[in-house]
Amino acid sequence: MTDITKEKLYAGVIVDLRVDAVDKVFQYGIPDNMTHLDIGHRVLVPFGSRRIEGYVINKSPHLTIDPSRVRNILRILDPEPIILPSLVELGIWMSKHYVGLLSEALQFMLPPGYRYGRERVGAKTQQVVRLLESDPTLPRNAAAQKRVVNVLKEHKTLLASELVRLAQTSHSTLRRLEQKGILVIENEEIERSIDWDVIPCQSFVLSPEQENACRVIAQESSSTRKPVLIHGVTGSGKTEVYLQAIKETLAQGKRSIVLVPEIALTPQTVSRFGSRFGDRISVFHSGLSEGERFDQWWRIFRGEVDVVIGARSAVFAPVQNLGLIVIDEEHEGTYKQEEGSIRYHTRTVAEKRAELVGATVVLGSATPSVESYHEAVQGRYRLVEMRNRVENRPLPSVEIVDMRQEFEKKNRSMFSESLATALRDLVEHEEQAIILINRRGFASFVLCRECGYVLQCPNCQVSLTYHKADGKLHCHYCPHREDLPLTCPKCASRYLRQFGVGTEQVQAQIQKEFPQIRSLRLDADTTRRKGAHRRILGQFRSGEAHVLIGTQMVAKGHDFPNVTLVGVLSADLSLNFPDIRASERTFQLLTQVAGRCGRGDKPGHVIIQCYEPSHFAIQSVRSHDYASFYRQEISFRRMLQYPPFRCLTRILCSGPEEMVRDFSSVIYGFLLDKGIPKKDILGPSAAPIGKIKGRYRWQLIVKSDKVLSDILQELPPAPGDVYVSVDIDPLFLL
Repeated sequence: MTDITKEKLYAGVIVDLRVDAVDKVFQYGIPDNMTHLDIGHRVLVPFGSRRIEGYVINKSPHLTIDPSRVRNILRILDPEPIILPSLVELGIWMSKHYVGLLSEALQFMLPPGYRYGRERVGAKTQQVVRLLESDPTLPRNAAAQKRVVNVLKEHKTLLASELVRLAQTSHSTLRRLEQKGILVIENEEIERSIDWDVIPCQSFVLSPEQENACRVIAQESSSTRKPVLIHGVTGSGKTEVYLQAIKETLAQGKRSIVLVPEIALTPQTVSRFGSRFGDRISVFHSGLSEGERFDQWWRIFRGEVDVVIGARSAVFAPVQNLGLIVIDEEHEGTYKQEEGSIRYHTRTVAEKRAELVGATVVLGSATPSVESYHEAVQGRYRLVEMRNRVENRPLPSVEIVDMRQEFEKKNRSMFSESLATALRDLVEHEEQAIILINRRGFASFVLCRECGYVLQCPNCQVSLTYHKADGKLHCHYCPHREDLPLTCPKCASRYLRQFGVGTEQVQAQIQKEFPQIRSLRLDADTTRRKGAHRRILGQFRSGEAHVLIGTQMVAKGHDFPNVTLVGVLSADLSLNFPDIRASERTFQLLTQVAGRCGRGDKPGHVIIQCYEPSHFAIQSVRSHDYASFYRQEISFRRMLQYPPFRCLTRILCSGPEEMVRDFSSVIYGFLLDKGIPKKDILGPSAAPIGKIKGRYRWQLIVKSDKVLSDILQELPPAPGDVYVSVDIDPLFLL
């Protein structure tokens, strides 16, 4: 017989340390008792004098280090690989593309609670009691034990807590019976369930536009697999298209991921999908407890789920046999990861994941991002237009109110005459309204009218916002809070005044001017508690309030049939932000919130109050004309060579003031040495918000024809307390 000796393999391991110097592949020996080790396994390895967690990303017979230095893997931490091979590959791509740590990229793929080497949560267990002996001999005076046996005779198996209640006894009685061998107490894993309100599934005939969208998705799924961009006006039935596409994907034996931009969307979205696909759906977003997300992750991993619905992180859900990724409201900024070393965009990651596994990506929005629409115009995406609402319902009429003219009319209220009249009519007609003001709090800033001093956060270069609910000044960038002073901290004047309007003040003013109107508020302050989104939206849906007041949360995909009025206060507020996407964000927000009304049998009306009504972003909202907005915005981008015509990279340094200023200059010199022209580097300069949480911030913005990942991997190491973040394709530059 021929003696066949298996070739010895070595495991390439990424250790779970978020440190640049060790973010590389280390080779370890695979002991003979670990032949089942595979890519994606979590392992325990010796690292210097420590034992540390790591992730296997490859196996190779080729050793790249001195054989005498090879150390063996100590232990496999899970029975099977918990990172899918395709997700290992995705993590490697992300670390290179976004110039970040591979260890951090792989942590996105792990179950909640496993990250950073700490298993903070695990399966939830309950004690179950089972009767072993049905007719035991018990002492005459053991009345409690007899009751336990009699209850178990009837129920066979019971939760220990339920048995104690029914038998009117204590857990010590159960333990005594277990010691006698009469019953057994076992730990049983239970799943932390997530409840949702199921919206009845109505059967209706697809419109021609919906049928066309479904046909295009099916064509791409079976051929070139180009991403499909559905540009559909609000209320055009995009969700039904997603449902039909998922149904077709399931028929092919494949699974789907549906991404939504905000936690506020999830209850309504889950309800729609739950009514169609039952308990084969999973919810996955940061609004759940870590334990709930842990359970949902394992349901997905075990293949018990066909449809995963969640926010940004759900793009990494361990879905095997993936056939479809849907990104609803694809334009939303919340799809961008803004923390850590890997600042990914969900759309880009979804496209890469789909490419790796042969899945199709469907993007949907009434206001697509300029970049996505440009991709469709250029032919890289397949474009589907849905220009009409379902059942031919009309789009809402839009009225633009110039608040300068209101001031000339001596109207000092925050509500124009048109909006005030419309609000009074609500109660009479038993209808509802949404009021958008994209600032929370009571007053945006507090100013001394004698010396002009504005009260600022001591840790951040931003003004403090007054919140009437607790009577304090809040910083919206760090946890700082302080009492509203009686006199100016600079000149001791008593003439401190509150300026600017936030959601809290709007609600107070509505109660004052329209006492007959009941209102609810939806913003970051009212939704801190778990389940608050769902509760507030449920109250509004049931008619407990006439008006829902909120920040941009109220503009996100909600479907309230009785909303006939939308009012927008300070609509041009966001136009003044020092950001290249200020016009785009303004147009998107106004169009989205306008789309919340007139979705039922009654027509809708939108009143937009502003001080710059002639701006093209606002005029395009009036006519529901995305094409007009796009033509003007793309012309501006082309002229300044901004995305989508060139790539942007933001290099942000934070830390002590002098150190970040000096190191920004070092980076500037490095970029010049790498051949990047001076004209393509903006900065170094202080960021628009020059200090956050006590750390000063300087930045450089680099324009390039392609992503600069290779060059940026070689950035010089930052000194001391300076932290450098690289943001490829940044969405926000503040």
